[in-house]
Amino acid sequence: MKQLLITLLFFVALSIQAMAQTDADEHYNMTSILPEGNEISGGNFTGTVWVNMIIQPDDNLNTNGGKVKFEPKARSNWHSHPGGQILIVTDGTGYHQIEGKPIQVIQEGDVIKVPADTKHWHGASHEHSMTHTAIGPNLDKGGAQWAEPVSDGEYNSIN
Repeated sequence: MKQLLITLLFFVALSIQAMAQTDADEHYNMTSILPEGNEISGGNFTGTVWVNMIIQPDDNLNTNGGKVKFEPKARSNWHSHPGGQILIVTDGTGYHQIEGKPIQVIQEGDVIKVPADTKHWHGASHEHSMTHTAIGPNLDKGGAQWAEPVSDGEYNSIN
């Protein structure tokens, strides 16, 4: 009798686990932030940048997001976001600048909240790479509005 009860409990536990897995598969779209992503050179960036898009517009969340790794001296062009942008620095040291303001040094643990329609750029420092998660909320207002590259003079004005 005891053996039968243990066997029944084992099969009930397996059934519950299978139902939970099926429920999770049906309700969640999972991805991983761990891969480096795709190497991007040129376009809207100076230097070598790796991008792993972890939240896509077709995820129906009205946001996008990606892990972005900048090699030393790499940076984005000037740009703005109609819905604002959130940058969460997860590794290294970099720079962020809002047009008309001094360059800020950013590092692991920093969260930068860029207001809507604010022209800015971000990237790695001169000696260190920098990785951040970039979140673009309120996509119904539009995506990134890319502008001119950050010149070497602008980039080097931190010194």
